[in-house]
Amino acid sequence: MSIRRLKIFIAVAESGSFGAAADEVGVSQSAVSLQMKALEEELRIDLFDRSTRPPVLNREGLELVTSAREIVDGYERLGMLAGNDTEPTGELRIGGMSTTMTGIIPQAITSLRRTYPSLRILVTPDHSPNLVPQVDRGKLDAAIISAPPYFSEHMEFHRFAEEPMVAIVPLDCPCDDPIELLRTYPFIRFNRIFWAGQVIDEWLRRKNVIVNEQMELDSLDMVSTMVYYGLGVSIVPSRCVASPNPLPLKEISLGPKAPKRVLGMLVRRDNKNRHLTDLFYEQMLNVIKTHANPALKI
Repeated sequence: MSIRRLKIFIAVAESGSFGAAADEVGVSQSAVSLQMKALEEELRIDLFDRSTRPPVLNREGLELVTSAREIVDGYERLGMLAGNDTEPTGELRIGGMSTTMTGIIPQAITSLRRTYPSLRILVTPDHSPNLVPQVDRGKLDAAIISAPPYFSEHMEFHRFAEEPMVAIVPLDCPCDDPIELLRTYPFIRFNRIFWAGQVIDEWLRRKNVIVNEQMELDSLDMVSTMVYYGLGVSIVPSRCVASPNPLPLKEISLGPKAPKRVLGMLVRRDNKNRHLTDLFYEQMLNVIKTHANPALKI
């Protein structure tokens, strides 16, 4: 039985359709359909109800999902045993929010691959709230996110950095008083549907700062770009590891009691790739110690 075929089957089960699974595993939708038909012929059972569009897993298909995951996990653990103790192999599936994708995550991956070249690392970018259920369902081994307000008891959040919120302004802005800036200049807000956006909004409320909101954006990089072009000011986390080419902006402290974005790694307690997620966590700590902002709390 093909491990690759079982992985595609699991992708179909997790994503809910042949088309979504095709995007996830990097093949065409027709290839997914052919692989699923071959799996059914190999097992001599129907796994899908094809009377609906798109086809959905039937009872036999749903029962097979757990067994398929166990087989794939066992195969990957065997890959670990086949290697030596100093070179882990297998596949590590990591999710990360956009700001970590241009800072800490690529540096940690580069370091890990340099040490363990046989290790395959797959990366999924998304916002923190969208990554939590992917870890919960086992689609991801771990996610690098901001601290969630809540998560299931069978998951763990391992923090590795606190990023203080700062006001950002163009370099030629003459004002250095954050409260005056936020009350006077147009405000570019990070979307409040995200946890960091909620932290910022709560701080503004506590300080009784009424802002002249111009736009509310889904990306911290977009927020910074708008500020760079002089369209307003904003509040963002001071990143623990900067991107290779950060925009030239002035950061102004919000004071000793500034709100913070807590970064960490979310994993399931029963994750079978725990040895690999632990390695990745260690690499992130090493990156932070080497490249972190001096004001950062680790």
